[in-house]
Amino acid sequence: MTLVIQKINTYTPEHYKLLLDADPSLKSIATYLSRSIAFELTDQKHPVGIIVVMPTEPLTVEIMNVAVKPEFQDQYLGSRLIQFVVDHFNDDPDFTTLTIKTGTTSFKQLYLYQKLGFRCTTILTDYFQNQEIYPKDIYENKMLLRDAVLLQRELKA
Repeated sequence: MTLVIQKINTYTPEHYKLLLDADPSLKSIATYLSRSIAFELTDQKHPVGIIVVMPTEPLTVEIMNVAVKPEFQDQYLGSRLIQFVVDHFNDDPDFTTLTIKTGTTSFKQLYLYQKLGFRCTTILTDYFQNQEIYPKDIYENKMLLRDAVLLQRELKA
């Protein structure tokens, strides 16, 4: 396996498939993609993972989407993408904080983010109940997904 992380300049259908694995709403993805920077993780020039980041407020950049193809999961590739972003923004004097949101039923993701130094800071009640963005109920781990958790970690630590 020859893995490379590089900036995405043009989104392909493969990229969109990955994005939809992490966020089932094209409408949601459309709200941030044009204002974001994205990186792909490739294996022999084929995308196997993606991470999208966007400045959200002064000194803060947010991971908007991170996904790895199912057949490549459980190989620490999500961790690798997140650590790449941490390293990338540690060198950027314009940012001191990195945030990420995930569902309260996203147990695997919550574990991963906390393991990588993120701390839970806010519960966003009924975040996934916005019918304009998420018209269908989302079930994860056999539970209705309603709320999001905002996590953050300091950069340059």
